[in-house]
Amino acid sequence: MGTPTVSRREFFRSLKIQKQQAPDLNSPDSDDPIFDKYSRKSLGPRVYSNAIVIPSENDAALLNRIGNITSGIAPYAGAWTVWEATHLLRRASFGVKKADLTALLAMTPSAAVDSLFSFTALPVSPSPTPLYFNTASYPDTLGQGTGTPVITGGVAQGADWTTSNIIGYPPFGPAYSRRLSLAYWHWGVCINEPASIREKMQQFWYHFIPVGFESLENSQNNSATMLHDYMKLLRTNCLGNFKTLIKDIAKTPAMLVYLSNQNSTASAPNENFARELLELFTMGKVPTQNYTEPDVIAASKVFSGWRVPSFISAYPFAPGFDSTRHNQTNKVFSSLLFGNLGNTNTTIANQAGAAGANEFNIFFDLLFTQQATTISRYICRRLYRYFVYYDIDANVEANVIVPLAALLVSNNWEMAPVVKALFKSEHFFDVANKGVMIKSPMDYIVGLIRTFNLNTTTALGVDKQYFIWRYFHDYSDNNLGQEFGGPPNVAGWKAYYQEPTYYQNWINSETIQKRASMLTTFMNGFTPSSSSTLIKLDFIAFIQQFPNATINDPNLLIDEVTKYLFCVDLPAAYKTQLKQQDLLTGQSSDIYWTQAWVNYLSSPTATNTTVVVNKLKAFFTSLLQLAEYQLM
Repeated sequence: MGTPTVSRREFFRSLKIQKQQAPDLNSPDSDDPIFDKYSRKSLGPRVYSNAIVIPSENDAALLNRIGNITSGIAPYAGAWTVWEATHLLRRASFGVKKADLTALLAMTPSAAVDSLFSFTALPVSPSPTPLYFNTASYPDTLGQGTGTPVITGGVAQGADWTTSNIIGYPPFGPAYSRRLSLAYWHWGVCINEPASIREKMQQFWYHFIPVGFESLENSQNNSATMLHDYMKLLRTNCLGNFKTLIKDIAKTPAMLVYLSNQNSTASAPNENFARELLELFTMGKVPTQNYTEPDVIAASKVFSGWRVPSFISAYPFAPGFDSTRHNQTNKVFSSLLFGNLGNTNTTIANQAGAAGANEFNIFFDLLFTQQATTISRYICRRLYRYFVYYDIDANVEANVIVPLAALLVSNNWEMAPVVKALFKSEHFFDVANKGVMIKSPMDYIVGLIRTFNLNTTTALGVDKQYFIWRYFHDYSDNNLGQEFGGPPNVAGWKAYYQEPTYYQNWINSETIQKRASMLTTFMNGFTPSSSSTLIKLDFIAFIQQFPNATINDPNLLIDEVTKYLFCVDLPAAYKTQLKQQDLLTGQSSDIYWTQAWVNYLSSPTATNTTVVVNKLKAFFTSLLQLAEYQLM
């Protein structure tokens, strides 16, 4: 899935659609001048170093950061233009809607960030919860092909199933359909909700601490309600207290099943959750590993006994502590993990019976006290790589990670002050961090839909609506490498953690073609299977958001459209070429576009409409197929 070591410019060069003479790809000045102007990064093996190294021309490809980026978390005090506001929208939300951009530009940078942090805890659009979408021939109340009613718990089509467990043997059909409806509905939420950081933060936590949807479905009854509860936990606590969140995650039914603590016994404590807690969820392994294999074993003993007594009981589930399954030995931890106590090792003394539940809080209190620095810096590095850029050199570590981590600890593990400080910082708005992140499949699809105000809503029934969202979900899964709810493993998607490639994992010889193909499909129009609804980009409606004086002038029109589609401005020569080949259809005078538009406005006949649509389609095709559109 990774890519060869190439510069970003070389990597994307093949994507650019050339309508005129093909360039000489061996010439460094042949095309894509924007990369020459703005390329502050290169794609190559990441070098983690305690020193800043200024690369020479010969070894630039071996480093990610080119130049000495020294900005920190001091509040941003620079210009507040469309380029800063769109950068904020793309990173904190999805795409750039004109109404959202207009609102942010009327605020100060600090107030703009605050506005994205003001949201309802649960979705409003398209619905507060996912609904059972499948047809009457495949209802929630029947087994697959058997016609045998379940005991109780089924819901009608279009009803909320999230607080209704199926009591009795759960038929494959409803369990499967409920799980899919959760995934499809999530796409609907990202597409339809007002701009805020809520869904991006929920996804941050899910990519960081995932559970596999299908894995749970295959291993436990009523998996869908467990999964919804897990995602609701991440959403409602997305800016809350990290220590509280990770403790809640440890006891949530979805995680108990996914990482096997449900199967832990007194004599054979399962080590899965304890291992991932230390290795992936709190401390990580680099640049140092502050725990040992015996620490993992000891932690697994602490967690033994926490489980769900029944998965076929009425909702909600009741996870709790079963003392008969709790390991009855002292739990001994190394000085590497809890060495700040000044001892060779640290022991959590066994507490017999129901008192064994107390060991859970004792462990977490020790962990977050003794490893505060390691945990806080690890969390802040994960935040940075998700929202800013993947490479963390010595400057970023000292000027961004360390102060953010200190802020996290001083705020008793509350996330909101830390995330706000990052988004309000001079470093976040540094030009070095604009246009350097390859869009994830979800950013790519949802961002396109939101930017172009694409109508994906139907009144033809809940099944038709979910079929539309299913199209986006399935295309992302089958062609672009990201299925919501389907992480490759417990570490999540490589793009968020795997050095040295990180975001480059989204792009390979297959996915780049599928991305281009998807754009063509959206421009030509398509009807998702079984939805009876045409989905198609409306270029005329998009440009009519702007003043007519802007639309009349092809130069102003290109300037305006560029702001919505790209992270940095295109060079003037680039714009001139696009104008002449597409809006002017090869002519030199601007009147060829202006007159076509005036004719359309005065008389929108089929002929005049076709002329304008063809020009706009060619224009947007050229723009959307540029390499720069892959970036945010």
